[in-house]
Amino acid sequence: MPPTRGLRGARGGGQRQSAKQSREAPMSMMEADVEIHEENLATSGGTAGINMLIHGPSGHGKTLLAGGAADGTRNVTFLSTETEGVASARAVGSQAKLWRCPSWEHAVAGVKKAENEFTVDDWLVVDSGTKMQEMYMRWILERENQLNPLRDLDIPAIQNHQKYQNGFKRWTDRLIDGRFNVIFITTSMISDDAEGEEQVIPHLLGKKGEISSYVSAQFSICLYYSVARESREMRGQILRRALAQPYPPWYAKDRYMALGKFWDVEEGDYFAMSKMIQAIEKARAREIDASSEDQTGYPSRTRAARSGRSRLTGRGVAS
Repeated sequence: MPPTRGLRGARGGGQRQSAKQSREAPMSMMEADVEIHEENLATSGGTAGINMLIHGPSGHGKTLLAGGAADGTRNVTFLSTETEGVASARAVGSQAKLWRCPSWEHAVAGVKKAENEFTVDDWLVVDSGTKMQEMYMRWILERENQLNPLRDLDIPAIQNHQKYQNGFKRWTDRLIDGRFNVIFITTSMISDDAEGEEQVIPHLLGKKGEISSYVSAQFSICLYYSVARESREMRGQILRRALAQPYPPWYAKDRYMALGKFWDVEEGDYFAMSKMIQAIEKARAREIDASSEDQTGYPSRTRAARSGRSRLTGRGVAS
């Protein structure tokens, strides 16, 4: 005898009830046990890479500044989205190498190559993070269109934005965690802070500047770099200025306190970045030396504090 409709309905209702219970009681997730190792706070950064972000207006010389790291004393490689973006650095004698990055797949492959081949003595210049973020959204929309040809190539859905933001943060975290040094270049954008005040921050799109804030927080140094105001009348030599400490509305920071409030780059000084890196390395070495003296009983904390205050002394007010 065939089953009655009532029985079929009962069976279907049971399946629906089971699905509802599964949604209301999601799978349990437990953290794995890990072992915590104690390190000396001052010396723990000695083997870590230097992570620097540079943002500023387009065309003000950010690529040229970064290319100055390759003065022949260190290995520097550009992961570049620009077809001629490194031409300015090459023209003034930068010895940096080039990995072209015409797509998001190249951005991912470039970081993987650096993870596999670079050491703490190598430098990767990512130019530009702003363009690579745009490439990532295009890649997501292309994949969606391949699965569903009716999906528009230019209009993301709500779920695409969540993938876009979380995936880009994960990619930048790999840069920070890599055992190599990073210079990450973006343009700048204007956003309102929590009090409604305008702020000039790295150009990384996300709701209310959330992605920009997250990425910026991962870098030890964040410089705002542009032509100084006193040079904008084009009289005499052009002076460029890298803000290294916050000067509202411009976002900047220097956790090592190595670069002062700002660092001026005079016209024709094509290897200023190399000098900045040397200053950062010296600041980190001083921290390690101070910690070693502390362990031997010498009163180095006071000297380190005085040294820290002197390094914060700027050469004027940033414009």
